[in-house]
Amino acid sequence: MNPSPGLADRNVAYRPEIDGLRAIAVLGVILNHFSERLLPGGYLGVDVFFVISGFVITASLAQRPAEGLGDLMLGFYSRRIRRLLPALLLCVVVTALLLCLVSYEPGQMLGVGWRSLFGFSNITLYRLAVDYFRPAAALNPFAHTWSLGVEEQFYILFPLLVWFSGFARTGAAGRRRLLLCLLPLSVLSLVVFYHRLGVDFPAAYYLLPSRFWELGVGCLVFLLLGRRPPLSQDEGEEASEGPSRDVKVDQARWPLPPLPLLLGLGILMAAPLTFGLLPVVASVGITALLLASLRPCTAAHAWLSSPPMVFVGLLSYSLYLWHWSVLSLSRWTIGLQPRTMPLQALLIVLLAYLSWRFVERPCRRTAWWPQRWRVVASGLALAGLGTFGLQGLARKGPILLYRGNPEAAEFRMAATPTGRDCSTPGHFRLLMVGDSHAHHFQAAADHICGRHGMRYSEAAVIGVPYPPLYYTNVTTGVNKEQAITYAQVAEQRWQALGQVSGLPQGNQGVVVLSSRLPLYFDPGFLAEESLLRSQHFSPQTSQSIGREAALATWAEQVGRLADLHPQTRFVLFMSTPEFGSGVPMETCRPQWFRPVLSSDCQGVDRQGLDRFDAYLRQQLAGVLASSPNVVVYNPADALCPSKGLCPRQRNGNPLYSDGDHLSAHGAVTVMDHFVAFLNRQTAKQVHEPKLP
Repeated sequence: MNPSPGLADRNVAYRPEIDGLRAIAVLGVILNHFSERLLPGGYLGVDVFFVISGFVITASLAQRPAEGLGDLMLGFYSRRIRRLLPALLLCVVVTALLLCLVSYEPGQMLGVGWRSLFGFSNITLYRLAVDYFRPAAALNPFAHTWSLGVEEQFYILFPLLVWFSGFARTGAAGRRRLLLCLLPLSVLSLVVFYHRLGVDFPAAYYLLPSRFWELGVGCLVFLLLGRRPPLSQDEGEEASEGPSRDVKVDQARWPLPPLPLLLGLGILMAAPLTFGLLPVVASVGITALLLASLRPCTAAHAWLSSPPMVFVGLLSYSLYLWHWSVLSLSRWTIGLQPRTMPLQALLIVLLAYLSWRFVERPCRRTAWWPQRWRVVASGLALAGLGTFGLQGLARKGPILLYRGNPEAAEFRMAATPTGRDCSTPGHFRLLMVGDSHAHHFQAAADHICGRHGMRYSEAAVIGVPYPPLYYTNVTTGVNKEQAITYAQVAEQRWQALGQVSGLPQGNQGVVVLSSRLPLYFDPGFLAEESLLRSQHFSPQTSQSIGREAALATWAEQVGRLADLHPQTRFVLFMSTPEFGSGVPMETCRPQWFRPVLSSDCQGVDRQGLDRFDAYLRQQLAGVLASSPNVVVYNPADALCPSKGLCPRQRNGNPLYSDGDHLSAHGAVTVMDHFVAFLNRQTAKQVHEPKLP
């Protein structure tokens, strides 16, 4: 998000209605981040900012002809640094210190923070977006800086286009050349955005190649509007009313009615539309038309230019910076509840005003140094000092600043003293095979050895079950190439198990097939939208395959696997409860700074999970009937003792580490129950007396 220029560039005519548009954008974003129910499409405010930024940056450079490329770049970056960096640095440092008071493991989040000072936090957030075990984005107080990264990367490329096109030096010819450069680049970026929505959703959201077109549209609007001299001295003074009174130029406006466009933008933000091509294109298009059509003597212009709207627009950059810090740290502490929201809103406004009044505006108005290269060097030095400080906090912050209970902060439990060596042959083997929902049982490996005498091993590949499936999911970032690679790795690990130690036979042990089955097969029983984005395909033809057909194929593969190893017992794990990403598990542990837990921390209704499991059993009925060495186990029976509710905690210990993966305590809980299940299935001892 580009900061409000507030007092516009000295050589660019001030348009107060643009600050009004900024106000709409930032208020939409803030309301959406408070609760999606307040304004479902408020996230589109960021897209509005991108268009405004492209328009304003082009206007700024149009009035600043430079003697050479170096002169242009130094002037441009010195202005960007004065506007962006001081408020950002203050927000990042203060937020980082507060984060260390409430987070025992802030390192990954602080890494996003210091990268935001150099404009590439969006790249880090993209990489984290496809990490199964990343911190919840809602708890990362620097997650919103991705939009700053997109803009700052755009600022690297755009001045070069301006210079080499001759814009602002060669009049109409330079304007035309810049337009002809931007138009194909913007179209190409739109195509990349559309393509990545289907194959790499995080890239479509976070990265510049998918977002360039939005800023490009703002640039194109300025270029297409053209410039005209004022018709009179009075008109020139009116056009430049505001801080840049020395400017006596204006732009022509398109004769479109702006009020319906403004209402359309409001309706779009209020509509329950998920991030995708149509809402983003619509918001960008409406913003572009508003920039082109807003003119004095219209109702929309009068409203957007009103003092309250302009004032909010002036604060928009600081509001954007501080709102997420306040909301994210609130999730770590008192939560976001209706009773807390007025206080949080007041704190956001207060911090934003203080930042704007005493940091952002003074630093923007002063020259810092007579030489612009010194301004740039000073900015880099400040960013470097901030980075050094945040990296020091990542190493020492939990030790020096954390004031909570570390044991309550961690989702681990101490390893059970085994007194045995279960790695040697002769022990009952528990072989876990599948995706991350097989891997999360590794936290219970010492426990099952110490208590049950079992030898634990696994062959897990995060992101793919076994037998392998070929699928894409734009939320988790799995594309076709990755799916094929993951499947190959899963098959190689399975084959290696058979060659090295062989599969257990008879009473030697069991092979457990454990995967996040809702991610691959849920037809809509569970209330988690990301699950429905999995799309199956054939690796030979790349053609799409329906979910039910993919499940039937997978069931056949399970049956063939069991038939190939008739002496091996296979246990197919059903689904563990899914909590989604709404309330991260980190906020569901009591701490002194978290006196009241969210009601969402209590648990999730089991009804949807039971419906999905019944659906799975029906689809697997043929395999279970024809393969007597395959049985089904439901871990929900261990995790959800009540038929109506699956709790997140038990006896003060978390059962989950995030929205779907088990914590160590949860893994131990399931394994104890599973051993009892095996005892009942085999009616034999497994090295230890039967569990009661």
